[in-house]
Amino acid sequence: MKFIASWKEYLNNSEFLAKNTVESYIMDMELFIRFLTNFKSETVTKESLTSITKQDMRAWVLHRKNKGDSEKSISRGISSIKSFLRFSIKTNVIKESDIISMRSPKIKRSLPRPIPIDKINDILLSINDIKKTNWIIKRDKALLILIYSVGLRISEALGLNRADIENCGDFINVLGKGSKIRMVPIIDKVKETILNYIKHLEFKNSEALFVNRFGERLSASAVQKLIRKSRKSLGLPDSVTPHALRHSCATHIIENGGDLRSVQELLGHASISSTQIYSDVAKKHVSDVYDKCHPMSKKKN
Repeated sequence: MKFIASWKEYLNNSEFLAKNTVESYIMDMELFIRFLTNFKSETVTKESLTSITKQDMRAWVLHRKNKGDSEKSISRGISSIKSFLRFSIKTNVIKESDIISMRSPKIKRSLPRPIPIDKINDILLSINDIKKTNWIIKRDKALLILIYSVGLRISEALGLNRADIENCGDFINVLGKGSKIRMVPIIDKVKETILNYIKHLEFKNSEALFVNRFGERLSASAVQKLIRKSRKSLGLPDSVTPHALRHSCATHIIENGGDLRSVQELLGHASISSTQIYSDVAKKHVSDVYDKCHPMSKKKN
């Protein structure tokens, strides 16, 4: 559908949306069109798509709940459709839509599950058994250490170029969500680990910092596959993911006395409310230690 393609182009040119967000919006719309085709037993056109009703949306939400989709996923789907309808209004295809005022389901906020530091060390050691090529072992260790040390998103770490590290001082520039650049500190040990990987890298002319065995920029799926293999070999839970390293960085800083504002800047959160959750994790950690160790604790008794 040409109009969907125009919307996608509009999203891609938006400075406020990350590439992954745009791809998620498009995927949500494709799933909605597929649902609407079956629900109404007719081919979906631009006209029918821009005139959907709240009844259509409620049926779609119920359909997704019955499939077992999470509230977060459903909420994002509603946001995707609202974005499409706003674009329709902006381009004068329609004048208004009741869907834009429709409320999304409340999302239960769950605490992130950080990885204990000893388990992070186990993951790094397990790479020696998973990979056989020397420079690839060094690459994977350097990548995971970098993500954990400053709480980078996978996309942020994989988007770095060699020049970002080779020409940096105590800070590196990271391209985050919404194409916003932030400076994050890099400690000497982490920098030395990355430079050692670069020294042994087979592709000397590669612009990208982290590359695959063909010299192309490493993909997020490759990193996710690596962590899956590692957690399987170590018997770790499914909550151990590359993104959990980011959670672990923030949680461990808070547990060791770091302040929320500094962690917010480190992670690149637009709002302090996004960082507040790590304070809740730290409080739970203190509570667990108290229950386990204090003489008057019920669990201790």
